[in-house]
Amino acid sequence: MKLNKQLLAMLVGTSVFLTACGGDSDSSISTKPTDPVPPEQPGETLTTIQDVATVVSEKANIAVFGEVNPKYFTETALTSGRTVLLLDDNVTKAAGFASQVDLTASSAQNQAKVRSVVLNQNLDEFSKFYLAAFTNALIQQNAKVNILTNRVSTNAQGEVVNVILDIDFSNANELTKVRDLLLSVLNSNSSVTTPVAVQASDKKLRLNLSFWLANQSGYIWGNTYVASNSDQVNQVYGDLNIASALSSNAVIEVATAKETFTQTTQSANAVDILWNIDSSGSMSEEQRNLANGAAQFFKSLNQAGVDYRLAVNTQDAYACKSLRTLKDKTTNFIDRNTPDAEQEWATLAQPGTYDSATETGFYCVREADLTGFDRPNVKNLVVFVSDEPENETYWQYSPVYSNYTRRDFNDYKNYFLSTNTTYFSIVGTSDHIRPTFADPTTSWSTLGFECNGQGGSAEGGGHFKEIARLTGGASASICADATSWNVVFDDIIRVATGLASQFSLKQVPVPSTVKVTVNGQNVGRDTTHRQGFDLVYSNSGVSLVFYGTALPKAGETVSVSYDYFK
Repeated sequence: MKLNKQLLAMLVGTSVFLTACGGDSDSSISTKPTDPVPPEQPGETLTTIQDVATVVSEKANIAVFGEVNPKYFTETALTSGRTVLLLDDNVTKAAGFASQVDLTASSAQNQAKVRSVVLNQNLDEFSKFYLAAFTNALIQQNAKVNILTNRVSTNAQGEVVNVILDIDFSNANELTKVRDLLLSVLNSNSSVTTPVAVQASDKKLRLNLSFWLANQSGYIWGNTYVASNSDQVNQVYGDLNIASALSSNAVIEVATAKETFTQTTQSANAVDILWNIDSSGSMSEEQRNLANGAAQFFKSLNQAGVDYRLAVNTQDAYACKSLRTLKDKTTNFIDRNTPDAEQEWATLAQPGTYDSATETGFYCVREADLTGFDRPNVKNLVVFVSDEPENETYWQYSPVYSNYTRRDFNDYKNYFLSTNTTYFSIVGTSDHIRPTFADPTTSWSTLGFECNGQGGSAEGGGHFKEIARLTGGASASICADATSWNVVFDDIIRVATGLASQFSLKQVPVPSTVKVTVNGQNVGRDTTHRQGFDLVYSNSGVSLVFYGTALPKAGETVSVSYDYFK
């Protein structure tokens, strides 16, 4: 395992650093000998991944970028011989791993299906397979698991599936026990003991997982930490937790890009967000959770300088064509200028629980009258919220009872993909999809069709989740604890600000290399989203977003430089 020599010199004050790696007596951490430096070519920096990475594990085939402390990274070998890169940070309290999936080992977790999906570059199936395997391993140890958000982003090697989970794990007094349990899935279900014990201060844990494919190989990043410490962890490891600061250890040339933008008007940073909320009899808890997140939701939107509109309709086909109105009984959206916006949202987000039990979210979004709310040439985002399957496409229920031909899932899928809208879902956890009415449903008793939690209970959800996945949004479990709903709120805001941004980068940057100036003045990165810039990684690329007084004024010039994989 190797460290970038410049960063190592900065961190430990020497140009050469040797240490043994846990679990692998043959591995070492070292720098490369000094080689003659060829003259740079104009406009390009001729370096490779190995030159710019902070940590390189040749045996694990993993490279790590950014301002992380190399001393927290070691290596261990699985039974198959596959080496895994470990993160054990007892200061920040994080225990993680990065691994290339072994396609040659003879284990249940490396069966023909896994090999097939990897070689055919099927990221969706790859991520679902290992997410299910990891989740089941935790549940078998009496852990309670809820998915807080699941979305597709990108890193320098392509698309990435990012998942955040809540874990209530009374059996874990060490974060490493969670990490080692996941590693056992990759180790032919044999136990793995790693050399460092990172203590957990309580039993409510959080787990970030990322999955990506490159060069006909599959890669996984996992990082577990105490949920109450998530802000501190993500300040240090946020780029690793979405795999934007990870790659394989490929010999790929790294180039430097420079881009320049001119801010038009701040109002151009616009997005219209429609919330489609189930108003049936079982939704009281879930509606309260929506309302309770108002303060942070609006604060984050305003900090990002987004010109937003928020509107709400229901999933009752006989009432959902009209948007809900504010206290004035006329206005059908909230924006930056709305008086008492938080209180107005609390009312909009709680439409009550007395509407139809035949919840048809797809129909209601497709048929909604958006007059007065939807602005031309403004990005759109829709959030489905329901504790039921999508009743029209899953159960074949009619949204209205006369003069209507039911549409199946494939019909709606094609429609939603044509709208150039990003969809989110806060729904049940089932993955089952019924593409057409000729395809079967699954039994109510089928494992995974139902979820239960502090946030409530729910069935189905697969149809909503699939639309979110296909359009670059995220899905979240409606059963998650109310205290964890801020995670999906943050993800919605992150995507909304990215959609609203005028500053879309041409390449996918290594995040630690991004340098930004506004009218010649340096602007620092701020992952807390108070003052500075941040990066939004989505399935369509990377956008630059500004917060606080760093938001450029109309006419100001934004200059960006960064490294990317050529």
